[in-house]
Amino acid sequence: MPVKITCRKLELSPELQDLFQKKAEKLKKYFDRVDKIDVVLTAEKHRRTCEITLHAGHFDCVAKSEHVDEGAAFDDALRSVQRQIKERKNKAIDRNQKAVNPSKATNHSGKEVPLPAHLESL
Repeated sequence: MPVKITCRKLELSPELQDLFQKKAEKLKKYFDRVDKIDVVLTAEKHRRTCEITLHAGHFDCVAKSEHVDEGAAFDDALRSVQRQIKERKNKAIDRNQKAVNPSKATNHSGKEVPLPAHLESL
């Protein structure tokens, strides 16, 4: 899984580049089918912006964060990508469980929802 790090208007030390590379590669433990990850770091006066784009099959995930420090901006964007991946996986798991056993359907708060009367006989 290639991780491409692009810096605009700033120089990134090799140590930070390696650290960002390792942290971005850890996203693979949340989602197996990651094709590539693009990281764009931008400097504008006293602000650092980090944008992380994850490409995985039919699923693209984008997170953007601004901070004074590029490390903090990267960590915030990485947390956002992790959250989006977890939400996507949970949504797919819920969808599969409803397809297998529709009588156990739940709403967003986790409470069971009764089946409509016309589906109870099925």
